[in-house]
Amino acid sequence: MKPLILILVLFSFSFANATKEQIIANALKEEALNANIDKRLLYTLAKIESNFEPLIIAFTSKNKINIMGNNIDLRHLKYKDKFLIQIRSDAKTLEKIALYLLDKGFNIDIGLMQINSINFTKEEIPYLFNPSYNIKKAIKVLKTCKSKFNSLKQSIECYNKGNRLGVRYDYYANFTRHFIRDFGGVR
Repeated sequence: MKPLILILVLFSFSFANATKEQIIANALKEEALNANIDKRLLYTLAKIESNFEPLIIAFTSKNKINIMGNNIDLRHLKYKDKFLIQIRSDAKTLEKIALYLLDKGFNIDIGLMQINSINFTKEEIPYLFNPSYNIKKAIKVLKTCKSKFNSLKQSIECYNKGNRLGVRYDYYANFTRHFIRDFGGVR
């Protein structure tokens, strides 16, 4: 009887994960179709930005920070001369943390496509943890970048850096590596 219960518990966990993954895959496909954008482009951005995690906030800081609470996964990763800080939790907790960070003047990225705080209002925060809404915002950012810069290379850089384009295209190089690895090149 115990092995059967264990199998059922493990099956239910894998089913829950498959459901989350399927929701994200369907949202990427549907929003790409609605916007007439290659779904592989959105997939690659989601992979790079959040590794398909919709319940995440990320930002950089010169110092480590401490956020206390139940069910909060706080990570400090060394990034150049500062820290990349990632916070994972449930949507309601992340909403409160996002508002707190914005009130403290942090520039934050939210959700599946890591939408930067320059591209949303505080009122939108509850929706940004929804994959479909987050993808729609990403598409809007991409289209704005495409209207400013005519090339895919510059549009991808703009998605990551905003108008702070430089001569180095490191984000585009990373994008290209992921795209080729996952899809075998452009078709």
